[in-house]
Amino acid sequence: MRASEASNRHKVIVVGPCESGKSIISNVIAEAADSASEAYRPTAAVRILECETEVRSASSGRMTVELWDVSGDTKFQKCWPAIKKDAVGCILVYNPEKQNHEEEVEKWFQWFPRTMNFSANQVLVIQSLRRSDVPRRTPLPAKLAHAGVAQPVTVSADDMVAARKHFGTFLETVRQSVLDKQRQEEEDVMKGG
Repeated sequence: MRASEASNRHKVIVVGPCESGKSIISNVIAEAADSASEAYRPTAAVRILECETEVRSASSGRMTVELWDVSGDTKFQKCWPAIKKDAVGCILVYNPEKQNHEEEVEKWFQWFPRTMNFSANQVLVIQSLRRSDVPRRTPLPAKLAHAGVAQPVTVSADDMVAARKHFGTFLETVRQSVLDKQRQEEEDVMKGG
C-alpha cells in the first residue's frame, strides 16, 4: 500500500450496548443496507465493513473508511486492544428506549474513546430509535456531556439513511483531528531534534 493510500484510509470503531443498532447503523453508513432488518443477530466479536466517502474539508477528496462494528457483549473484551489499534474515530450507539442503555453507553465511552485519549471531535454519539413516535432527542448522558462530547444525533428506524449525512460531517472533523495530530507530531520532532 502506498503512503498516499494509507493516509486516505481511516479506521472508525462503532461501539455500544447490545441491541442498540450498531450493525444496522454500520450497514447503512457502508451502504450495505438502507433500512433496519427485522431479525436481531448479535455480532460475534467484530465485523469489518469498508466504504469510500467524499470528504469536504481543507484536504478534500475520497477517503476509504474501515468501520469496525464491535459486539456489545463484553465477553469479547480480550479482542479490544486489537480493535482499538490505529482507530481515529469512535461512534457510540445506544437506544434510549431501552432500560439501562444510557448508563451502559457511559461505560462504553470509558472503555473506548476515553482510554484511547480521543478528543470530543473524534466521538459521534448516535441515538438509534426503533420507534418513530419516541421523542426525537433525549439529552446526552451526563458523563459524555461532561467530557465535551457533542449532542447526540438521533436516527429512527424510518430514516436510517440520515446516519450517512451525519457520518460524513463527523469524518470531516475526524480527518482534521488526524491532520492536526500529525502536524503536532512533526513539530515536536523538529523541536526535539
